[in-house]
Amino acid sequence: MPGKKQVSRLSSSPSRRRMEQELFVGLDVHKKSVVATVLDREGNRVDQSSFGSRDSELISYLDGLPGRKHVVLEACNVWEHFYDAVASSDADVTLAHPYRVRLIAEASLKSDKVDSQSLAELLRLRGIPMAYAPDPEIRALRQLVRDRAFYKREESGIKSHIYSALLRKGIGYDDGLLGQKRKREELRSHALPQVDRGLDVLNQFDELTKTLDEEIHQAFLKSKEAQLLETIPGIGEFTAVALVAELCPMDRFPNIEKLCSYAGLVPTNHQSGESSYQGHLKTDSNHLVKWLLVEASWSHRQWADKSSDVTKVARRVARRSGKQKGNIAGAHKLLKIVYAVLKRGTPYSPDRPSFGVGAAES
Repeated sequence: MPGKKQVSRLSSSPSRRRMEQELFVGLDVHKKSVVATVLDREGNRVDQSSFGSRDSELISYLDGLPGRKHVVLEACNVWEHFYDAVASSDADVTLAHPYRVRLIAEASLKSDKVDSQSLAELLRLRGIPMAYAPDPEIRALRQLVRDRAFYKREESGIKSHIYSALLRKGIGYDDGLLGQKRKREELRSHALPQVDRGLDVLNQFDELTKTLDEEIHQAFLKSKEAQLLETIPGIGEFTAVALVAELCPMDRFPNIEKLCSYAGLVPTNHQSGESSYQGHLKTDSNHLVKWLLVEASWSHRQWADKSSDVTKVARRVARRSGKQKGNIAGAHKLLKIVYAVLKRGTPYSPDRPSFGVGAAES
Protein backbone atom coordinates (compact mmCIF):
# COMPACT_ATOMS: atom_id res chain seq x y z
CA MET A 1 0.00 0.00 0.00
CA PRO A 2 1.43 3.41 -0.95
CA GLY A 3 2.15 6.00 1.67
CA LYS A 4 4.89 6.82 4.09
CA LYS A 5 2.82 6.19 7.18
CA GLN A 6 -0.12 3.88 7.65
CA VAL A 7 -2.31 3.44 10.67
CA SER A 8 -4.05 0.31 9.47
CA ARG A 9 -3.81 -2.00 6.50
CA LEU A 10 -6.49 -3.33 4.20
CA SER A 11 -7.64 -6.77 5.20
CA SER A 12 -7.56 -9.47 2.57
CA SER A 13 -10.40 -11.49 4.06
CA PRO A 14 -13.44 -12.13 1.80
CA SER A 15 -15.87 -10.49 4.25
CA ARG A 16 -13.72 -7.36 4.47
CA ARG A 17 -13.41 -7.13 0.69
CA ARG A 18 -17.20 -7.32 0.34
CA MET A 19 -17.65 -4.50 2.88
CA GLU A 20 -15.07 -2.29 1.18
CA GLN A 21 -16.55 -2.11 -2.28
CA GLU A 22 -17.40 1.53 -1.55
CA LEU A 23 -14.80 3.70 0.18
CA PHE A 24 -14.85 7.32 1.35
CA VAL A 25 -11.53 9.16 1.23
CA GLY A 26 -10.88 12.45 3.02
CA LEU A 27 -7.83 14.38 1.84
CA ASP A 28 -6.19 17.07 3.97
CA VAL A 29 -3.98 18.70 1.35
CA HIS A 30 -1.03 21.04 1.85
CA LYS A 31 1.74 22.52 -0.23
CA LYS A 32 4.17 19.71 0.55
CA SER A 33 2.09 16.87 1.94
CA VAL A 34 -1.25 15.06 1.89
CA VAL A 35 -2.96 13.12 4.68
CA ALA A 36 -5.61 10.65 3.51
CA THR A 37 -8.17 8.83 5.65
CA VAL A 38 -10.26 6.00 4.18
CA LEU A 39 -13.58 4.89 5.69
CA ASP A 40 -15.93 2.11 4.64
CA ARG A 41 -19.74 2.28 4.49
CA GLU A 42 -20.07 1.62 8.22
CA GLY A 43 -17.59 4.34 9.16
CA ASN A 44 -14.75 1.99 10.06
CA ARG A 45 -11.32 3.40 9.34
CA VAL A 46 -9.72 1.27 6.66
CA ASP A 47 -6.51 3.22 6.17
CA GLN A 48 -4.80 6.48 7.08
CA SER A 49 -1.65 7.47 5.21
CA SER A 50 0.54 10.49 4.55
CA PHE A 51 2.53 11.10 1.38
CA GLY A 52 3.96 13.88 -0.76
CA SER A 53 2.08 16.47 -2.75
CA ARG A 54 2.93 15.16 -6.22
CA ASP A 55 -0.06 14.17 -8.34
CA SER A 56 1.53 10.84 -9.20
CA GLU A 57 1.69 9.87 -5.52
CA LEU A 58 -1.97 10.67 -5.00
CA ILE A 59 -3.07 8.77 -8.10
CA SER A 60 -0.94 5.78 -7.11
CA TYR A 61 -2.50 5.79 -3.63
CA LEU A 62 -6.06 5.88 -4.98
CA ASP A 63 -5.33 3.19 -7.56
CA GLY A 64 -4.21 0.93 -4.71
CA LEU A 65 -7.63 1.14 -3.03
CA PRO A 66 -10.24 -1.44 -4.04
CA GLY A 67 -13.84 -0.84 -5.10
CA ARG A 68 -15.60 2.42 -5.83
CA LYS A 69 -13.93 5.45 -4.29
CA HIS A 70 -15.46 8.78 -3.26
CA VAL A 71 -12.89 11.50 -2.52
CA VAL A 72 -13.31 14.88 -0.85
CA LEU A 73 -10.89 17.77 -0.30
CA GLU A 74 -11.31 21.34 0.84
CA ALA A 75 -11.08 24.33 -1.48
CA CYS A 76 -7.77 26.04 -0.68
CA ASN A 77 -5.00 27.75 -2.61
CA VAL A 78 -3.58 24.41 -3.83
CA TRP A 79 -6.81 22.47 -4.50
CA GLU A 80 -6.79 22.62 -8.30
CA HIS A 81 -4.04 20.15 -9.20
CA PHE A 82 -5.15 17.70 -6.48
CA TYR A 83 -8.73 17.90 -7.77
CA ASP A 84 -7.60 17.27 -11.35
CA ALA A 85 -5.43 14.35 -10.25
CA VAL A 86 -8.34 12.66 -8.48
CA ALA A 87 -10.64 13.35 -11.43
CA SER A 88 -8.15 11.68 -13.77
CA SER A 89 -8.41 8.45 -11.76
CA ASP A 90 -11.51 6.30 -11.44
CA ALA A 91 -12.67 8.07 -8.24
CA ASP A 92 -15.55 10.48 -7.71
CA VAL A 93 -14.32 13.81 -6.35
CA THR A 94 -16.09 16.47 -4.27
CA LEU A 95 -14.81 19.95 -3.40
CA ALA A 96 -15.78 21.04 0.12
CA HIS A 97 -16.43 24.58 1.32
CA PRO A 98 -13.68 25.09 3.98
CA TYR A 99 -15.50 27.66 6.12
CA ARG A 100 -18.73 25.66 6.35
CA VAL A 101 -16.84 22.44 7.03
CA ARG A 102 -15.17 24.12 10.01
CA LEU A 103 -18.57 25.18 11.37
CA ILE A 104 -19.84 21.59 11.16
CA ALA A 105 -16.77 19.59 12.16
CA GLU A 106 -14.76 21.91 14.41
CA ALA A 107 -12.84 19.82 16.95
CA SER A 108 -10.96 20.73 20.12
CA LEU A 109 -8.11 18.51 18.95
CA LYS A 110 -7.06 19.70 15.51
CA SER A 111 -4.50 17.91 13.35
CA ASP A 112 -4.15 16.87 9.74
CA LYS A 113 -5.29 13.34 10.60
CA VAL A 114 -8.38 14.62 12.43
CA ASP A 115 -9.24 16.96 9.57
CA SER A 116 -8.92 14.27 6.91
CA GLN A 117 -11.05 11.84 8.95
CA SER A 118 -13.71 14.51 9.53
CA LEU A 119 -13.91 15.11 5.79
CA ALA A 120 -14.24 11.39 5.08
CA GLU A 121 -16.95 11.03 7.74
CA LEU A 122 -18.95 13.97 6.40
CA LEU A 123 -18.68 12.55 2.89
CA ARG A 124 -19.88 9.15 4.10
CA LEU A 125 -22.87 10.78 5.78
CA ARG A 126 -23.54 12.99 2.74
CA GLY A 127 -23.04 16.07 4.88
CA ILE A 128 -20.33 17.82 2.87
CA PRO A 129 -21.09 21.52 2.21
CA MET A 130 -19.95 21.61 -1.40
CA ALA A 131 -18.04 24.38 -3.12
CA TYR A 132 -18.25 25.09 -6.84
CA ALA A 133 -15.38 23.56 -8.80
CA PRO A 134 -15.10 25.36 -12.17
CA ASP A 135 -13.76 23.54 -15.19
CA PRO A 136 -10.16 24.23 -16.34
CA GLU A 137 -11.27 26.78 -18.96
CA ILE A 138 -13.12 28.90 -16.40
CA ARG A 139 -10.21 28.54 -13.98
CA ALA A 140 -7.83 29.89 -16.62
CA LEU A 141 -10.16 32.84 -17.26
CA ARG A 142 -10.41 33.54 -13.55
CA GLN A 143 -6.64 33.52 -13.21
CA LEU A 144 -6.36 35.92 -16.13
CA VAL A 145 -8.71 38.53 -14.63
CA ARG A 146 -7.25 38.07 -11.15
CA ASP A 147 -3.76 38.68 -12.50
CA ARG A 148 -4.99 41.85 -14.20
CA ALA A 149 -6.73 43.02 -11.03
CA PHE A 150 -3.55 42.34 -9.03
CA TYR A 151 -1.38 44.45 -11.33
CA LYS A 152 -4.02 47.17 -11.41
CA ARG A 153 -3.91 47.44 -7.62
CA GLU A 154 -0.10 47.42 -7.65
CA GLU A 155 -0.10 50.12 -10.31
CA SER A 156 -2.39 52.29 -8.20
CA GLY A 157 -0.04 51.92 -5.24
CA ILE A 158 2.96 52.99 -7.31
CA LYS A 159 1.12 56.01 -8.63
CA SER A 160 0.19 57.05 -5.09
CA HIS A 161 3.86 56.66 -4.11
CA ILE A 162 4.96 58.97 -6.93
CA TYR A 163 2.30 61.57 -6.16
CA SER A 164 3.38 61.51 -2.50
CA ALA A 165 7.00 62.08 -3.53
CA LEU A 166 5.99 65.09 -5.64
CA LEU A 167 3.96 66.59 -2.81
CA ARG A 168 6.87 66.26 -0.36
CA LYS A 169 8.99 68.33 -2.76
CA GLY A 170 6.24 70.90 -3.27
CA ILE A 171 5.80 70.00 -6.94
CA GLY A 172 2.28 70.47 -8.25
CA TYR A 173 0.66 68.16 -10.79
CA ASP A 174 -2.58 67.75 -12.70
CA ASP A 175 -5.05 65.07 -11.61
CA GLY A 176 -4.57 61.88 -13.59
CA LEU A 177 -1.14 62.93 -14.80
CA LEU A 178 0.40 59.49 -14.32
CA GLY A 179 -2.28 57.94 -16.50
CA GLN A 180 -0.89 59.85 -19.50
CA LYS A 181 2.35 58.23 -20.58
CA ARG A 182 3.80 61.15 -22.53
CA LYS A 183 3.09 63.78 -19.90
CA ARG A 184 4.32 61.72 -16.96
CA GLU A 185 7.74 61.34 -18.62
CA GLU A 186 8.14 65.09 -18.20
CA LEU A 187 8.43 64.50 -14.46
CA ARG A 188 11.96 63.15 -15.04
CA SER A 189 13.07 66.75 -15.51
CA HIS A 190 12.84 67.19 -11.72
CA ALA A 191 15.69 64.66 -11.28
CA LEU A 192 14.10 62.91 -8.31
CA PRO A 193 15.38 59.32 -8.00
CA GLN A 194 12.24 58.08 -6.23
CA VAL A 195 10.04 59.48 -9.01
CA ASP A 196 12.26 58.08 -11.76
CA ARG A 197 12.17 54.61 -10.19
CA GLY A 198 8.40 54.77 -9.99
CA LEU A 199 8.13 55.82 -13.63
CA ASP A 200 10.38 52.94 -14.67
CA VAL A 201 8.09 50.48 -12.89
CA LEU A 202 4.99 52.03 -14.46
CA ASN A 203 6.53 51.60 -17.91
CA GLN A 204 7.20 47.93 -17.12
CA PHE A 205 3.60 47.53 -16.00
CA ASP A 206 2.39 49.06 -19.26
CA GLU A 207 4.19 46.39 -21.27
CA LEU A 208 3.03 43.60 -18.98
CA THR A 209 -0.62 44.61 -18.83
CA LYS A 210 -0.78 45.22 -22.57
CA THR A 211 -0.62 41.46 -23.11
CA LEU A 212 -3.17 40.77 -20.37
CA ASP A 213 -5.56 43.38 -21.77
CA GLU A 214 -5.36 41.81 -25.23
CA GLU A 215 -6.15 38.38 -23.82
CA ILE A 216 -9.11 39.82 -21.89
CA HIS A 217 -10.33 41.53 -25.06
CA GLN A 218 -10.22 38.23 -26.94
CA ALA A 219 -12.11 36.55 -24.09
CA PHE A 220 -14.70 39.32 -24.27
CA LEU A 221 -15.23 38.76 -28.00
CA LYS A 222 -15.82 35.05 -27.38
CA SER A 223 -18.26 35.50 -24.49
CA LYS A 224 -21.90 36.28 -25.23
CA GLU A 225 -22.52 36.82 -21.50
CA ALA A 226 -19.72 39.41 -21.23
CA GLN A 227 -21.09 41.29 -24.25
CA LEU A 228 -24.52 41.40 -22.59
CA LEU A 229 -23.05 42.78 -19.38
CA GLU A 230 -21.17 45.50 -21.28
CA THR A 231 -24.55 46.97 -22.28
CA ILE A 232 -24.97 48.02 -18.62
CA PRO A 233 -23.63 51.57 -18.16
CA GLY A 234 -20.47 51.57 -16.04
CA ILE A 235 -19.41 48.03 -16.96
CA GLY A 236 -16.53 47.79 -19.41
CA GLU A 237 -14.81 44.83 -21.03
CA PHE A 238 -12.61 43.92 -18.08
CA THR A 239 -15.42 44.07 -15.51
CA ALA A 240 -17.76 42.15 -17.81
CA VAL A 241 -15.24 39.34 -18.39
CA ALA A 242 -14.34 39.23 -14.71
CA LEU A 243 -17.99 38.95 -13.63
CA VAL A 244 -18.59 36.17 -16.14
CA ALA A 245 -15.50 34.30 -14.91
CA GLU A 246 -16.45 34.62 -11.25
CA LEU A 247 -20.25 34.24 -11.41
CA CYS A 248 -21.17 32.02 -14.34
CA PRO A 249 -22.93 29.70 -14.70
CA MET A 250 -25.69 31.60 -12.91
CA ASP A 251 -27.69 28.42 -12.38
CA ARG A 252 -25.46 27.57 -9.42
CA PHE A 253 -27.18 30.40 -7.51
CA PRO A 254 -30.76 29.37 -6.70
CA ASN A 255 -31.84 32.98 -6.12
CA ILE A 256 -30.58 36.54 -6.00
CA GLU A 257 -30.12 36.40 -2.21
CA LYS A 258 -27.54 33.61 -2.56
CA LEU A 259 -25.70 35.60 -5.22
CA CYS A 260 -25.59 38.76 -3.10
CA SER A 261 -24.28 36.72 -0.18
CA TYR A 262 -21.56 35.23 -2.40
CA ALA A 263 -20.54 38.76 -3.42
CA GLY A 264 -20.40 39.94 0.20
CA LEU A 265 -23.02 42.64 -0.32
CA VAL A 266 -25.34 41.59 2.52
CA PRO A 267 -24.79 42.25 6.24
CA THR A 268 -24.38 39.61 8.90
CA ASN A 269 -27.39 39.10 11.16
CA HIS A 270 -27.26 38.59 14.93
CA GLN A 271 -30.35 37.47 16.83
CA SER A 272 -30.92 36.41 20.41
CA GLY A 273 -34.46 36.05 21.67
CA GLU A 274 -36.40 39.12 20.62
CA SER A 275 -33.28 41.16 19.91
CA SER A 276 -31.97 41.27 16.36
CA TYR A 277 -29.52 43.53 14.61
CA GLN A 278 -27.43 43.59 11.45
CA GLY A 279 -23.65 43.76 11.62
CA HIS A 280 -20.83 44.26 9.15
CA LEU A 281 -20.83 42.86 5.62
CA LYS A 282 -20.04 39.19 5.24
CA THR A 283 -16.35 38.42 5.11
CA ASP A 284 -16.55 34.90 3.65
CA SER A 285 -17.30 36.17 0.18
CA ASN A 286 -15.74 36.86 -3.21
CA HIS A 287 -13.84 40.09 -2.56
CA LEU A 288 -12.96 40.60 -6.22
CA VAL A 289 -16.62 40.59 -7.23
CA LYS A 290 -17.49 43.04 -4.45
CA TRP A 291 -14.67 45.40 -5.46
CA LEU A 292 -15.65 45.25 -9.12
CA LEU A 293 -19.31 46.00 -8.38
CA VAL A 294 -18.54 48.92 -6.08
CA GLU A 295 -16.25 50.45 -8.73
CA ALA A 296 -18.76 49.75 -11.51
CA SER A 297 -21.61 51.30 -9.53
CA TRP A 298 -19.63 54.55 -9.33
CA SER A 299 -19.10 54.52 -13.09
CA HIS A 300 -22.76 53.62 -13.64
CA ARG A 301 -23.88 56.66 -11.67
CA GLN A 302 -21.65 58.87 -13.84
CA TRP A 303 -22.69 57.48 -17.22
CA ALA A 304 -26.29 56.34 -16.74
CA ASP A 305 -29.36 58.52 -16.58
CA LYS A 306 -29.98 60.12 -13.19
CA SER A 307 -33.25 58.20 -12.99
CA SER A 308 -31.32 54.92 -13.02
CA ASP A 309 -32.33 52.56 -10.22
CA VAL A 310 -28.69 52.21 -9.14
CA THR A 311 -28.31 55.99 -8.85
CA LYS A 312 -31.58 56.46 -6.98
CA VAL A 313 -30.90 53.68 -4.48
CA ALA A 314 -27.31 54.78 -3.83
CA ARG A 315 -28.26 58.41 -3.27
CA ARG A 316 -31.23 57.56 -1.05
CA VAL A 317 -29.18 55.31 1.21
CA ALA A 318 -26.26 57.78 1.23
CA ARG A 319 -28.54 60.57 2.48
CA ARG A 320 -29.88 58.35 5.23
CA SER A 321 -26.82 56.32 6.29
CA GLY A 322 -23.73 57.88 4.74
CA LYS A 323 -21.74 57.68 1.54
CA GLN A 324 -20.08 54.31 2.25
CA LYS A 325 -23.38 52.50 2.78
CA GLY A 326 -24.73 54.29 -0.27
CA ASN A 327 -21.92 52.82 -2.34
CA ILE A 328 -22.72 49.32 -1.09
CA ALA A 329 -26.41 49.80 -1.79
CA GLY A 330 -25.61 50.92 -5.33
CA ALA A 331 -23.38 47.88 -5.87
CA HIS A 332 -26.11 45.62 -4.47
CA LYS A 333 -28.63 47.05 -6.93
CA LEU A 334 -26.19 46.75 -9.81
CA LEU A 335 -25.64 43.08 -8.97
CA LYS A 336 -29.40 42.52 -9.22
CA ILE A 337 -29.31 44.04 -12.71
CA VAL A 338 -26.35 41.81 -13.64
CA TYR A 339 -28.30 38.79 -12.40
CA ALA A 340 -31.38 39.75 -14.41
CA VAL A 341 -29.43 40.41 -17.62
CA LEU A 342 -27.64 37.07 -17.43
CA LYS A 343 -30.80 35.19 -16.49
CA ARG A 344 -32.85 36.73 -19.31
CA GLY A 345 -30.02 36.59 -21.81
CA THR A 346 -31.01 40.01 -23.18
CA PRO A 347 -29.19 43.39 -23.15
CA TYR A 348 -29.72 45.92 -20.40
CA SER A 349 -32.65 48.28 -20.76
CA PRO A 350 -33.54 50.89 -18.11
CA ASP A 351 -37.21 50.57 -19.10
CA ARG A 352 -37.38 46.90 -18.10
CA PRO A 353 -37.83 45.64 -14.53
CA SER A 354 -34.73 44.41 -12.79
CA PHE A 355 -36.12 40.89 -12.73
CA GLY A 356 -37.85 39.38 -15.71
CA VAL A 357 -37.06 35.73 -15.11
CA GLY A 358 -39.83 34.62 -12.82
CA ALA A 359 -42.38 35.77 -10.31
CA ALA A 360 -40.22 34.61 -7.42
CA GLU A 361 -37.55 37.14 -8.37
CA SER A 362 -39.79 40.13 -8.96
